[in-house]
Amino acid sequence: MKYIFDVAFLPCETLKEHDARIVVDLLRATTQITAFFDGGGSILVPVTEVEEAFAMKERLGRDWKIMGERGGLPAPGFDFGNSPLELLGAGAPDNAVITTSNGTRALMRAAEGCGRVTAGCARNAEAVCWDALCSGARVGVVCAGRNGEFSLEDSVCAGMFVEKLLSLAPSNGASEMELTDGAISALALWHHLGPDLLAVCRESAHGRILSELGFDNDIFFCAEIDSSSTVPLLKETGGIPAIVGR
Repeated sequence: MKYIFDVAFLPCETLKEHDARIVVDLLRATTQITAFFDGGGSILVPVTEVEEAFAMKERLGRDWKIMGERGGLPAPGFDFGNSPLELLGAGAPDNAVITTSNGTRALMRAAEGCGRVTAGCARNAEAVCWDALCSGARVGVVCAGRNGEFSLEDSVCAGMFVEKLLSLAPSNGASEMELTDGAISALALWHHLGPDLLAVCRESAHGRILSELGFDNDIFFCAEIDSSSTVPLLKETGGIPAIVGR
């Protein structure tokens, strides 16, 4: 089997055809999504706008919670922000709606034209890479970016994914592997700046903003590699795009 690995540095790029896509918003949406399921959550509904989140909660029922952020902080009326440590400390709700500045938009974009989309981060890197390899020969990684611009930490994490895909693919029958220009570039970033993902996160523009907001511990948490086996999968549930853990 020939595998083709690809990386898009922004969700607004023209995406190639993929059998599986891994979306990464390392600081912090996809880490938060992974933590939600690690903390016992069941269903997470992603939406792109704050108003959508409140409308979706009204539609789904009062027991549903809203989580996410704008500018790194919870929007007024949200039950949780976008801090995975705060979420785990408070206890993940059973069901929630999530909206973030970049990550949920990237997830919805990645779902266009692709039947299998997962939320990946450093903590579940090997798990999501293995899931993608088992889903087809064309695997894409989509970086969420930040406000429509290149994100250093997402791109370096994508390079780590590429390295893991290359390492794991032979165990799933790969006889040949090909990297697109995006995958080669992401891998080069990982080789140049890794494996100290924490330093990358702390030095990135987004990391500095989170530090100023008092979320240094979140940065350490987000930089931990392969500490979770959770694979958050975007799929239609009850007629609504929702994320479930596996």
